[in-house]
Amino acid sequence: MSKFALSMVTVLLAVSAQAPGSHAGDSISLTRPDPDMRARALRAIPPHDQPGQGNPEPITPEGVDSAIDRRIRSLFDRAADPATQRVTVASAEKAGVGYFSDHFREIDRDETGSLDFAEVKAFFDAQSPIARPAPTGIQIIR
Repeated sequence: MSKFALSMVTVLLAVSAQAPGSHAGDSISLTRPDPDMRARALRAIPPHDQPGQGNPEPITPEGVDSAIDRRIRSLFDRAADPATQRVTVASAEKAGVGYFSDHFREIDRDETGSLDFAEVKAFFDAQSPIARPAPTGIQIIR
């Protein structure tokens, strides 16, 4: 063995003796790139300007109120019994609409033990900051 080879082996042994123990997460495995990866990545990026989309509607209090009403109706329909169109605590829990069951006593104003859509809508409308009129006077904060 030549002096160069012997010195290289000595250096490699010295370096490997000083290196910390490797862990499973320290390894790198080299594989060939997936040929379809670029196509999949490009499909994940939404297009910028598609023809026919137009400009989105501006956000208005009426638009927000309409979207909230649609969401309330969707949750109510999911929890309501199809035969009676009423929501009970059990049907709300079964449908996964925990907010209805958690606030059932507050929503059930007529205390019938079931909710109709008008009761649910009135409950949420009372909580909406959009439904409240803007203050007309001067507000003094101390």
